[in-house]
Amino acid sequence: MRKNLFLYLALACFIGLIVIFVFDGYLGIYDTVYITAGEYEQTIELDQRNRYDDYKPSVRADWGDKVMFSYEVNNRRFSRYDTTIQVSVWKEDAKIIDLVAEDKALESFDEAKIEWTLTSQELEKAGMGIDNYTVKINRGDVERKIIVRFSSPEKTADLEPPPPVEID
Repeated sequence: MRKNLFLYLALACFIGLIVIFVFDGYLGIYDTVYITAGEYEQTIELDQRNRYDDYKPSVRADWGDKVMFSYEVNNRRFSRYDTTIQVSVWKEDAKIIDLVAEDKALESFDEAKIEWTLTSQELEKAGMGIDNYTVKINRGDVERKIIVRFSSPEKTADLEPPPPVEID
């Protein structure tokens, strides 16, 4: 019996480590941003932003095109999650326009999706032109920043967008 006790103890520790890794890697609040500009869709996940401090997601669009966003929040906890999601466009340190402000209540292991579109007409109404803008997504105390680079369609008509960045 005493010989088997150490075997059972080692087996219990091994199973405990596996359970810790599974729960630590799965439980929490996760978010994903899907961006479509022109014919290209880009997915930005939380994991990409956390691995590299200097990672700044960006998307290029021709002036006059629509940039469509979809923001998904996934509650992988055993408790309810209440939050306010606010989306706005910034140029340097000045807010240009507010795009979305919604309260969301997610039950345990539930998800919510918010969609919006950024157009050059909205920026023109605010007195802006062809330039780089930051779309800020605020969810509680978490802030996500995505750079939207508008360019003139005449200058970029022959250029292809770069392939999506794969981060290992």
